[in-house]
Amino acid sequence: MPFLSNVPALRLTLAYAVHDPSSLLPHRTIPTLLSLPLPISPWLPSLDGAGQKPRIRALVLDKDNTLCPPQTAKLHPSYINKIEKIRESPEFSQNAHSILIVSNTAGSSPDLEHEAEAKQLELELGLPVLRQHPDRKKPFCGPDILKYFKDHGVTEDPKEIVVVGDRLATDVLLAREMGSWSIWCRNGWRNPAMPGRDYRGFFSKMENRFEKVMRGGFGKAAPLPKVT
Repeated sequence: MPFLSNVPALRLTLAYAVHDPSSLLPHRTIPTLLSLPLPISPWLPSLDGAGQKPRIRALVLDKDNTLCPPQTAKLHPSYINKIEKIRESPEFSQNAHSILIVSNTAGSSPDLEHEAEAKQLELELGLPVLRQHPDRKKPFCGPDILKYFKDHGVTEDPKEIVVVGDRLATDVLLAREMGSWSIWCRNGWRNPAMPGRDYRGFFSKMENRFEKVMRGGFGKAAPLPKVT
């Protein structure tokens, strides 16, 4: 279980769950990446009471159980087609670096397996994969993501970034720590030909229950990114 090896992330998640559980809730929820609306901005909450929608210029995309089945870099044709549609969307078509894959496996360490996965994704999708510092895996790599987008002329404003992934404890919390928007893939990765096959692990399923209790039982909602 990769999450168990990321002890700092586990500690941070537990701290939020106890003291500020709303921060573990996503701004929007979709079943899988295939359901992501395009463009994204009109679908997000307003930044103020006047209905001002955020301007989105950058997308952080998770790999395991979002773009690919867990612990693989195998790409299904339907997901490749979805990535092409995302790349062609006006929000991301102006800069080749506006979509960044950020994974706690591919590109997360100098290990040959992790580097091979990153290179495979870059070759097949034409998207960059963040090379993470081993001590700054999700949800702690926000500064590295912000630097990447700044250095490549995409954006310097975290409110113009949306994070899409299947985990509350890494992807949604990463967005919260960055001051960005989060979109949660509730069902993780699914094969359209076999949608009943569930690739979620124990922690993912527990997060599902947590989200339902927080929203339905306690009426919690995700806090908006801070307006500066």
